Amino acid sequence: MALVAGYADVVSLVRYQAFSSILTGNVVWLGRSIIDSDAAQKHSPFFYVAIIFSFAFGAFLHRLFELIRPNRGGSISTAPLAIAMLIVEVVYFFTEGEWHQDTLKYGVVAVSALFGVVASACSNGRMGIHTTMVTGHTLTLVGGLAKIILRVKLRNEERAKMLMSTMVIAGTIGGACIGAWAVLTPKIDHHLLLFPIPVIMIVLMFLHDHLAKPRSLIKKVQHKLRQHAEHFHRENSPVTSEADHDDEDCSASACSGSVDGDEEDSRA
Repeated sequence: MALVAGYADVVSLVRYQAFSSILTGNVVWLGRSIIDSDAAQKHSPFFYVAIIFSFAFGAFLHRLFELIRPNRGGSISTAPLAIAMLIVEVVYFFTEGEWHQDTLKYGVVAVSALFGVVASACSNGRMGIHTTMVTGHTLTLVGGLAKIILRVKLRNEERAKMLMSTMVIAGTIGGACIGAWAVLTPKIDHHLLLFPIPVIMIVLMFLHDHLAKPRSLIKKVQHKLRQHAEHFHRENSPVTSEADHDDEDCSASACSGSVDGDEEDSRA
């Protein structure tokens, strides 16, 4: 998710001069456009307000559906927003971004709403972390590094948080690099750069929700995998093999003893 956020932010910044998942950057642009008349000519303060409210609407929509359908809020709320974004991207593509330029610039609003869902799902869901910002993750890494320098033993939870923070930061940087490469590559049509985002977000939110509370099909698959793993472990474990061999010897001895006893009884 951090990879997708980094990619979408670079493309949105180049295309719309606004961030799609980072509210702090948009708030800074909002403050500048209020005072700087040159900046306001490019984008009015209302433009950045619309992005901020769109992000908040996506987060609100996720929480609403999460309360109605626990552990399904992400996938349910993502679907209509992804369709809306896809429609905007189709219009943007066929008009080459020139038709009603002042209107099409609000296409970033549809992108921001999707990342509002992502931010709410990741921070309030099973992951419990933000994947659309790196400030908190930087603080987590710095705090852990201070303990390591002082040779303070880290708890398993702290190690897991540091690992997750590293992955989020690396994913964001990687996504930004991919986005910058795509923007600078002449062979790639720039009007298509945001087309994959709606589909990817639907898949990611589906996986997020169903890994948090697996449905029957996923539960069956997990059960089968556990059975195969246990069977493989029993077959390849030397302790189990010896125990099974001893059980077989004991069973054979018991059977032979039973047969001998029956023969003696018949002779008597």
